[in-house]
Amino acid sequence: MAFHIVHPESHQMSWVPILAAQTVYNQSIIAVDSATPLEGVFPIPTAAGANNLTNEDIPAGIVIGFNATADNVLHSTAKGLQYMTAPAAGAAVTSTTQYRGVEGPWPRSDKMAMAHIHHIDACTVIRGDLFDTSYGTAQAAVLVTTASGGDGLDCITAASTVATVANFGTMYFRDGANMGLYRTLTSASDTTHTWLQATIAAVAVDDSVMVVNGLRPYLTCFMQTDATATFIDTNAALTSHYFRINVRRLDLSVPGKEYVEFTFDASNFSAHRAAT
Repeated sequence: MAFHIVHPESHQMSWVPILAAQTVYNQSIIAVDSATPLEGVFPIPTAAGANNLTNEDIPAGIVIGFNATADNVLHSTAKGLQYMTAPAAGAAVTSTTQYRGVEGPWPRSDKMAMAHIHHIDACTVIRGDLFDTSYGTAQAAVLVTTASGGDGLDCITAASTVATVANFGTMYFRDGANMGLYRTLTSASDTTHTWLQATIAAVAVDDSVMVVNGLRPYLTCFMQTDATATFIDTNAALTSHYFRINVRRLDLSVPGKEYVEFTFDASNFSAHRAAT
């Protein structure tokens, strides 16, 4: 389902132009370039720098529709989402421009490609899907290869998708005696994992676990989006490039339907931010 709002701070929605030649997907996060705010919005680019310090693009909203006419609705079979591509810069408006008039301050005779967005701010709770590199590709669980000691504070697994950032990663137990448990990882590895809170039983060989980088079940976390801003990429290293977010709920319980509910850290809404 890409991104959608589960607890809005504001119910305000509006129509905004799509930047020339940009392709925007329904349920994607859109932004305005804070350095060069041109005429229109575009998918928020993947974070560049710690706390997106290099880009400093400000998340503006989540797309909930377009002003394309019925003959001009495009659908991505790969994503299962509608999308629209704005005409190139300087393209003439002709009788074949298939956009309908919208509400608000825009005259209905104005045939610009526009997106209907639900505005977001630092208090808006957003749900985002977790995928591995590509939309719809679930991150695979891995098997424990070396059991923990009796204290249930560590284990070794087959290589997970990516090494976790110390203190910013989660292990979720898919089966075995610890099925359903979440633990925040203090380790920085894709195979050797440690945590501070003991599990209810020793971790056993062949236990199936999910090892997710950047995200924890609560509060301060890191994430990276894909290039079209339609999902959270669990294959991102997050050592140098990430958005800072605050997690309200991380749910890894259903294979292929993993998601996180979060708010953007308030720093994401400032064009002058610190790398934290």
